[in-house]
Amino acid sequence: MTYPHVGPRTQSRNPATRLAAAVALGVSLLIGQGLAAPAWAAADPVAPASPADPPGLEGSASGEDEPTLDGGRYIVMLKDKPLAAYTGGVEGIPGTAVTNGRKLDAGSTESQRYSAHLEEQQNRLAAEKGVAIGDSYTLAVNGFSAELSAEQANALSKDGNVLAVVKDTLYKIDYSSTEFLGLPGPTGVWAEQFGGEANAGKGTVVGVLDTGYTPGNPFFAGAQVAPLSGGPQVGEPYLSPGNQITMLKADGTSFAGVCEAGDQFAGTECNSKVIGARYYDEAFKATVPPDLRSPKESYSPLDINNHGSHTASTAAGNYDVSQAVGGRDFGKGSGVAPAAKLAIYKICWEGISPATTGCFASSSVEAIEDAIRDGVDVLSFSISGTNNSAADPVSIAFLNAAAAGIFVAASAGNSGPAVSTVNHAAPWMTSVAASTHSSSLRGTVELSSGEKFAGASIMATEVTDAPLALAVSVKAADAPDANAALCAPGTLDPAKTAGKIVICDRGVVDRTAKSVTVAQAGGVGMVLVNLTPNSLDVDLHSVPTVHLEDAAIKAVVTADAALTASLVSTDTTGLEPPPVPQIAGFSSRGPTLAANSDLLKPDIAAPGVGVLAAVSPIGSNGQNFGFLSGTSMAAPQVSGLAALLLGKNPLWSPASVKSAMMTTAYDLVDAEGSPVHDVFAQGAGQVDPARMAAPGLVYDAGPTDWLGFLQGQGYQLGVAPVAAKDVNLPSIAIGGLTGTQTVTRTVTALTAGTYSADVDVPGVTAEVTPDVVTLGEGEKATFTVQFTNSGATLDAFVGGSLTWTSDEVTVRSPVAIRSVTAVAPAVVNATSAGGSGSAVIPVTSGSPEPIELTVKGLAKANSTAVSLVPGPYTGVKDGANDVQIVNVPAGSSLARFEVISANPAADFDLYVVSPAGVLYPGATAAASEAVSVTDPVPGDWKVTTNLFASPGNAATAASVEVMVLAGDAGNLTLSPNPLTLENGTSGELTATWTGLEVGKWVGLIRFGTGPSTQLNVAVTAP
Repeated sequence: MTYPHVGPRTQSRNPATRLAAAVALGVSLLIGQGLAAPAWAAADPVAPASPADPPGLEGSASGEDEPTLDGGRYIVMLKDKPLAAYTGGVEGIPGTAVTNGRKLDAGSTESQRYSAHLEEQQNRLAAEKGVAIGDSYTLAVNGFSAELSAEQANALSKDGNVLAVVKDTLYKIDYSSTEFLGLPGPTGVWAEQFGGEANAGKGTVVGVLDTGYTPGNPFFAGAQVAPLSGGPQVGEPYLSPGNQITMLKADGTSFAGVCEAGDQFAGTECNSKVIGARYYDEAFKATVPPDLRSPKESYSPLDINNHGSHTASTAAGNYDVSQAVGGRDFGKGSGVAPAAKLAIYKICWEGISPATTGCFASSSVEAIEDAIRDGVDVLSFSISGTNNSAADPVSIAFLNAAAAGIFVAASAGNSGPAVSTVNHAAPWMTSVAASTHSSSLRGTVELSSGEKFAGASIMATEVTDAPLALAVSVKAADAPDANAALCAPGTLDPAKTAGKIVICDRGVVDRTAKSVTVAQAGGVGMVLVNLTPNSLDVDLHSVPTVHLEDAAIKAVVTADAALTASLVSTDTTGLEPPPVPQIAGFSSRGPTLAANSDLLKPDIAAPGVGVLAAVSPIGSNGQNFGFLSGTSMAAPQVSGLAALLLGKNPLWSPASVKSAMMTTAYDLVDAEGSPVHDVFAQGAGQVDPARMAAPGLVYDAGPTDWLGFLQGQGYQLGVAPVAAKDVNLPSIAIGGLTGTQTVTRTVTALTAGTYSADVDVPGVTAEVTPDVVTLGEGEKATFTVQFTNSGATLDAFVGGSLTWTSDEVTVRSPVAIRSVTAVAPAVVNATSAGGSGSAVIPVTSGSPEPIELTVKGLAKANSTAVSLVPGPYTGVKDGANDVQIVNVPAGSSLARFEVISANPAADFDLYVVSPAGVLYPGATAAASEAVSVTDPVPGDWKVTTNLFASPGNAATAASVEVMVLAGDAGNLTLSPNPLTLENGTSGELTATWTGLEVGKWVGLIRFGTGPSTQLNVAVTAP
């Protein structure tokens, strides 16, 4: 029996219209959304992008216009709750939201009536504004996508029924562990706690939002699904009368999947393992011209990239699959939840360059809606996101998926070890960091001098006694040294390289592309070296390769160019291998920039370095299995573990699943093997499958907590606000401790007992009330923790933990507290009619001593007039792009770059690149853009202004303004100075300027050695 493609969709799926898009929330709040870098199988992530300027101080003498939206593809979100969060209120329609542990029934009469009600509201609003709706969303988001003119976008953003008007956004993919997790074997976690591999995750469905999957891979093999014979059995798929694959789940509800036909995919490939496969290609097709799409791409659920196959097989691939890579046998492998079923949602598409590759937000929202409707239990999302907001459309869709009972795991990002790069700040999502898990895949570089250097390697063949050379010593004559050192394509001279092992620096160029360069130039092997701390990766290279921890070998070869070397496929040094688990160098770190850092992210760590799983033969030169590294590989580990927990405890809420994993995690180790409690690298720590099923206490939460959090962040939802620090999470963070602050939490007992609390945060006094609770199974207790600085360094985070212990269990939560010199607005915008004026800045002291205030600036903008025509960002000077090189002197405290459009309906974007190559994009939907960099590195900065769009595609004028602060100009005074306020009390600071010319000015006010406030002054004629 085969099951045909289930008919065409009833909704159109119109696309986004730009690649680097803005997120404009509400009327006056504008949050910049730049592009995150892709992290493919062997790509090294670029440095993180700077967050956009925060909004100006509310109530200040700003004089700035509200952000103006341009025309394009938007997602319009309405204020009324979507189906997953609706608790009642519409006459005649009872609530549809489910209680914790239950799943939403999207097909019920009440659900259909409420969906129709929302659609009627959407249609009425669209008709009033003359808007044609593309997609209508009612399950996870109450809203619709539409192509809007600038006038329509701005009118909708001001409508009282609208929560947000958000530009469609392109997100990026972020790049056996089961043995390390202790899952297989007669004494493993599967056997001892989950009924063996045949029952591990049974009755659950893991939905994977990614690049699709490879039907022919044995990880996805399954039997043909037949019609039901007798009654449905938990975990046993059957073919319904409508030819849908259906399965009774552990929670008593059913999954009903769609196997959607497309290119090279007949729609009959689904089976008893993969019980649903959908794809969402319209946004990509309409946004990316055909000549910029990968010719390999298949518009179907078929994976041509590797990423989706890898994540899906990691989460819930079949058990006991034989794996070989590059002709080398790597034994048997399994998914984390081998008895769980998979539902594939292909939302990511491949272009011919990173700029045209990724996953549109509108596609993600539609896929999440379908996943809720289909009935998944877990969603795995190894895709990039924002690091300064929890309220973009994809995050909101995930909120309502969680409200519908679905656990969501997401990759934390690959921009580490830089701080504040972690993605997915939302408290309803579980953000997963990447850790190492194996030191067995090792190789050695043996020098003829007798020295040995061991590193990561999976080479199947070895190299014996070959000449060894630095890449720069065998470079092509016209190749820059910097490019040659990286073994960039075309930089090596075949006459010099032939027969040699080449030493290449890590960075910028994909790791596997480096070995291709070596092979093309006739090299016989490669030594890849880390220049800064980072992961060791076991890629499949074009020549035998060993990846070393550092560049020490380069000094040895520089001293003796006559050395030869052998590449050996084992570690022959006799030294102890690196201890595990360590946090991966690339894994994004906290603190999150969202919610004033009052949320702690990432949440947890899981294996993400050198993970072996399925890949696509199309994307891997015929390979079926491969090693990939990234937080993308860590997130599906947690997704699979969630499926294990929900298979055993089907009525646990998503928040309880998250809490169970976090409070039973353990600390990672450093390079010497000593435990390290770095909460901004590991979150709660390394996930521990052996303990997670019996956590003792859980920190449960649901839609009331999450909507209250959004209300507290300024979104008018008509619910009681909840401060970010008080969201009922199994972690605690205070980003700005002044005086004494209190947080509140509630625990629910899964194991009865008496629990005693202990808090350990160095330099901070913490008092728990009550500090002892006695609970029966299912009972709750609310407690508070009061924090006061008692010697912690100001303006720096300190990590610690809150632990509840009983005779049976230990329940540990990570804690991060930053005591600050003062709390003041990050940015104040002011206008001045004439060269003199003042602004009042509210401030709260966090110091027991008077706070000395210092000033840099005010500095006047250097303005350059430009006129551009719409076109793509290229980074070179042309008709659509202006390029300026700005020298920033050493010791500068601030560099601010801004483009001001002469036409508010146009859309200028700003791209700023540091001397080190770090990109700071200012690409939003607003007409004008600004990028500010505090303490910029000295050197030449490249500032590219791009006109993305304009009315009628007309040439549009703008001014590009550059402000660099190198010292105090003497034109700004502060009163009082020093600032004398008791710790924890609030007051005002007055900034007064004089002698300013007409134009834009910027200054920086620093409170002691701590935080600063950027003061922007627009001076007009008197």
